[in-house]
Amino acid sequence: MKHKKLMLGLLVLVALTQMFLPFNMIRTQSADVQTGPEFKFKIRHNKPGAFNRRNTGATLEGKYIWMQFEENKYRVADKNEWEFNQVVHVTFTTDSLGFAGIQSVSKSRPADGINYVKARAFRNDRDSCLFFLQYPFNQYYIEDKDTRDIDEAFTKKMNDSLTTNYLLVKIKENHFLVSDLVIDNLSFKEFVKKVRANKNK
Repeated sequence: MKHKKLMLGLLVLVALTQMFLPFNMIRTQSADVQTGPEFKFKIRHNKPGAFNRRNTGATLEGKYIWMQFEENKYRVADKNEWEFNQVVHVTFTTDSLGFAGIQSVSKSRPADGINYVKARAFRNDRDSCLFFLQYPFNQYYIEDKDTRDIDEAFTKKMNDSLTTNYLLVKIKENHFLVSDLVIDNLSFKEFVKKVRANKNK
C-alpha cells in the first residue's frame, strides 16, 4: 500500500514538473522580451480589386486579422543561393517616424545580443531575385463580437491610403510580443469602441 502511494506521489510530482517547466520558460521569455525594443510595422493598404490574402494589406478571417506589412521584401544578388520557403533571420531598424525597416536578412543566426526574428522567405513570381518575408506575427487575434462589429469599418480603413495602420511589436533575440494593433492612429480597443459608438447613434 505504501509502495503504491509512493509511486502515485512520484507520478504527481513528475506531472507537475512537466507542467511547470514550459510555463516557467514562457513566463521568463515573456518577461525578457519586455525589455526588447518596440517596432511599428506599417500595414500595407489593400490594393483595389484585391481578392485574396496575398494581395491585401489586412483581412478579417474568423477570429484573426491577417496582415501584410510594407517592409516585407528584400532583393538578393544571386537567386541560386536562396531557396523557396527558406527560414531566414531578420533584424530591423527604424526610420525618422519610428516605423520598422529591414536592416539585414541572413540565413545564419545573428550574434548574441542582436535582436531578430525568424521569418519565411518566398520568391517573387515575376522577379526571382526578389523575396517576400512572412513574419511570425502576421496575425492578430480578435473576439467574435469584435469581428461582427468592425468588419465594414475595418475594411474601409484598410482601403483608405490616407490612414496610418500598424502593429506594435517588441522583439528580443527571436522572441516577440505584440503590444497593440493601431488603426488610423487609434489603439484596437479604442477603434472598436468608436465603431460601436457610431453604430449606436
